[in-house]
Amino acid sequence: MSRYYWAGCLLCALSAPVSSLISPSAIKNTRAHDVRTLFSAAPSVEPTTNTDKSIPPEEGQNHYDAVVVGGGPAGLLSAIMLAQKLPPLSSLSSSAKRVVVYDRLDPPPPPDNLVYSTDVSKYYLLGIGHRGQNALKYFDVWNDVEKASVAVLGRRDWAPGKMKEEDARITMSNKEVTSRVLARDKLVGVLKQVIETRYKDVIELKYGYQVDPISFGNEDVTSDGEESGPPVQLQVSQCTPLSSDGDTEECSIENNQPSKVTTQFLIAADGAARGIANAMETADEEYRKQRNIFQRLFGKSKQLPFRVTRYDDDNQRVYKSIPIKFPDHWAHDLNYSARSVNSRGTFEALPSDANGNYCALLLLRPDDVLASANCDPKVLREYFDLQFPQFSKLLGDDVMEDVAKKGASTLPSFRFAGPRHHEGKRTVILGDCVHTVKPYFGLGANTALEDVKILSQIIESIPDLEKNIDQAPLEFTKQRAADSRALVKISRGMDRPGKIGTMRFVLPLILDSMFNKIMPKVFGPSMFGMFQKQGVTFTQIQKKKRLDRLMQSVVIATILSSIGMGFGYSTKVLAQALGMSCTVVRGSLAAAMLAAGFARSKLSKKESN
Repeated sequence: MSRYYWAGCLLCALSAPVSSLISPSAIKNTRAHDVRTLFSAAPSVEPTTNTDKSIPPEEGQNHYDAVVVGGGPAGLLSAIMLAQKLPPLSSLSSSAKRVVVYDRLDPPPPPDNLVYSTDVSKYYLLGIGHRGQNALKYFDVWNDVEKASVAVLGRRDWAPGKMKEEDARITMSNKEVTSRVLARDKLVGVLKQVIETRYKDVIELKYGYQVDPISFGNEDVTSDGEESGPPVQLQVSQCTPLSSDGDTEECSIENNQPSKVTTQFLIAADGAARGIANAMETADEEYRKQRNIFQRLFGKSKQLPFRVTRYDDDNQRVYKSIPIKFPDHWAHDLNYSARSVNSRGTFEALPSDANGNYCALLLLRPDDVLASANCDPKVLREYFDLQFPQFSKLLGDDVMEDVAKKGASTLPSFRFAGPRHHEGKRTVILGDCVHTVKPYFGLGANTALEDVKILSQIIESIPDLEKNIDQAPLEFTKQRAADSRALVKISRGMDRPGKIGTMRFVLPLILDSMFNKIMPKVFGPSMFGMFQKQGVTFTQIQKKKRLDRLMQSVVIATILSSIGMGFGYSTKVLAQALGMSCTVVRGSLAAAMLAAGFARSKLSKKESN
């Protein structure tokens, strides 16, 4: 059985790299991951004064209490959180905005735009579970999101070889919180609408901009935390996408004069591109290179090291999105799933609206001919007719031609940043900046939204916040760094390649189900059951599953040992009764069992014929 059945569909696609950051010297064809940072003449974490005369002050406002880099779900929710929880940190004019959000892309369509139903394959879907819903409720925006989303009440699945409409098995969800599904851009549109209607006097949204750190404002940061240092200094450049669709990884800023912006508090929520995180990593590497061997061994470091752990994707899957309209007699609140006989492909579909418009994904291996751009639509149709006829009849030739024409999209690789999620005392990174996972298990965007809630609770707990806001970044690291690492390691452990990887995925699920049913107070539910438990962190899940594995091993070893001892005693008694040696008796019993197994297999073949 494929692990993709157990994983379910892509209920929670990872937030796109919505605000990648590149250096001011970037020119045409600069990609989001090609990040170069700007620092002082000495390439360390120390800030510089504004000696770069080529960076003029921004026209208009050039200082904010808080800056958010990244206009995705986590970024906009961070801005709403700051508007609600953060008191004024600077002396700003009455007309000035206290919070600004920078994003490199154009804003998405409003949530009521019909494009989310008419062009469903363009907008990938997010499944909002209990972590995301609790975070959205915390900031009083859940009602708005709920109205724009669709409930998914269960799953209708076709096992390999089962292709008739009536062959599917329906499994209704028994989760405490019903998952809601909506397009990722639609969620962004909802949060943007909330900002424009409730917080327009506090939050400024700026699209088409890239941000590079000049200084993190941590020149005076010491381990005892006596000084906070100067504000964070950022270079802001207008970004012009090179393609007309406004959703490209490439942009040009060669004709735009960058400006300088300062802030008392920086939140980086720029997705898997992790521009600020990459800048932090570069700064940390340079800082440690400058320290000699004695300083490294015996000197007092300003703060913990920082690095991004990047895993090679050794179990790659790519996907093509497919718009599909289900007829009225099909339920419009289920996830539809099917797997091919030879494990070549997996078909997953989630509702885009309540009217039967679904966005489906065809998951393939990267080297599959169907994954290539401009593949033969007739070959694609033949594949669907053979493996997924229940869906093929719902897809027109025009859809097949469009799907065959476009190239496959890749899933993100596993990454996590740490052991700290802050730089100095004024910068925090959260969301996919610090924990990037594949979207199989519905954890990426939900955990990013949960990050914002936890940061908010930290900010609320700090007394005299105007003077002590610098306590928040370090506390966020203490509460979330280990959890981010555990999330990525758990998710990657469930995505190992080959038959051994599949066995490592399925066997624990079986064992957890058995032991939890027998001793629910001792053994926890399966990993998926643990994911659905509210109030349980990923670090706690990781520790609980390790303890369960240890106890399961002890129980199984004890049972096998008892069986072995019982078998040995039985053969000894039988040997004495027959007057034969124990070796002969054991050999005879083994031969008899092999003969019985062989005879049973032969009989089964005759009955099947």
